[in-house]
Amino acid sequence: MNMREVLPEFMSEAICEGMQAFGKKMKAFAHPEAVFTGFETRSSSPVRMPRNEGYMSNIEGLYPAGEGAGYAGGITSAAVDGIEVAEAIIQNYCGIKENL
Repeated sequence: MNMREVLPEFMSEAICEGMQAFGKKMKAFAHPEAVFTGFETRSSSPVRMPRNEGYMSNIEGLYPAGEGAGYAGGITSAAVDGIEVAEAIIQNYCGIKENL
């Protein structure tokens, strides 16, 4: 999913500008073939983005995870939630059903 389809234009533009600026400091960070897979907020969310038992939101292909989505309260629980979401994505898209 293209993040420009789900984010307001001002946010998309700010992210692009930030990536280009950081790319000047870190070689290949803003490489044309780089894939931007998500974004992080600064603090825990006071609300929770709904997701189904497969960890997907009501927007096809969008998997809310971690503190910003309301599923964690710290770096460790956010990491665990991220792993669980990654496993769900692997199961959903690759058909792997065994314990990962």
